Amino acid sequence: AIPGISPQVVIGLPIMLFMLIVAIGQPYLGSWSERVGRRAAMLWGAVIATVGFAGTAFAFNLYDLLLWRALCALGYAMVFVAAQGYVLDRTGQQNRAQGFALFIGAIMVATVCGPSIGGILADNIGFRASFGVSALMSLASILAITRLPKTETITPVAKPTRGPRMREIMALVVNRRFMTLTGLAAMPAKIILTGVCFYLVPLYIVSIGNTSAMAGRMLMVYAVMMVLIVPLSASLSDATMRRDRYVSIGLIISGLSGLLLLLSDSFLVLFGVVFLLGLGQALSIAAQSALVAEHCQEEIRIYGHDAVYGVYRMLERLGNVLGPLIASLLVILWGYQGAFVAISALVLFCGIAFTIATQGTEWTPQTPVAQ
Repeated sequence: AIPGISPQVVIGLPIMLFMLIVAIGQPYLGSWSERVGRRAAMLWGAVIATVGFAGTAFAFNLYDLLLWRALCALGYAMVFVAAQGYVLDRTGQQNRAQGFALFIGAIMVATVCGPSIGGILADNIGFRASFGVSALMSLASILAITRLPKTETITPVAKPTRGPRMREIMALVVNRRFMTLTGLAAMPAKIILTGVCFYLVPLYIVSIGNTSAMAGRMLMVYAVMMVLIVPLSASLSDATMRRDRYVSIGLIISGLSGLLLLLSDSFLVLFGVVFLLGLGQALSIAAQSALVAEHCQEEIRIYGHDAVYGVYRMLERLGNVLGPLIASLLVILWGYQGAFVAISALVLFCGIAFTIATQGTEWTPQTPVAQ
């Protein structure tokens, strides 16, 4: 433990550190992977992640654990950005959507299977051995990456990407239009995702006497909702061209999820919490990214596409960092039930505020570049 820091906060530190490194690193790793080559960037990322997983399996104290998890985060960010760029480079206008559908599909499959497999492994072979299995899987990914063509084949799509500059970050942070979408929608959505789904739900399930495997299965409910609803909501929001409505509805449904615990703290109600959270996130996640290009056209004209989307992604992922921190502090103050309710009430308020702020706004349909 760390002197002066409560156990609840300490438990959330590995998640917060992981999300922080991904948030800071991803906007700048895109241009780096362009320079060194997508295949090389993926190899480096997979190697670093493998070392991180292996080190985690043998961690002997909290500081050691945080170091290895930081390496895992860096490796994850490198592979994710390089793989996304690889798809972008090797697809054209005719097959780009199909290419990204495969990419996102693989992520969704991992999201569905990962928590359940991890929980079952942890219950049966222990936490250390489970991280050892992760290291072996990461090692297998290195072998897969080496099978990719060494020659970089690039389909020109735009000028090289770059990370946002500090002056652009500061200008956008105080921009009303940009922060309406980012501060009232993107960040709250990530706060409730990591704070409730990834932090509170597993800990609460274990605290009432269930196993890690059961916690993993519960998280699968969220993942299954994403797999089933995201394609449908994306198609509907594109067809209606009122993506703001899907963001508003998604935020409000997500905000209502934790309020169910005011009725009861039973396991069935907890299932309802995760179900509603998954439904709300699935309705809003696709529309949010597309809405940046519609809602912030003037900012994109002034600062450029890379800067606006870079700052948007950075602040969105800052919400990932804040989620476990806020949740852990609320658990100390009000217990698990109070933490669920407080975070959900915050997101519900943000959803209502976003709805009011965007009421009557003129929207110009745009087709944003894949992020």
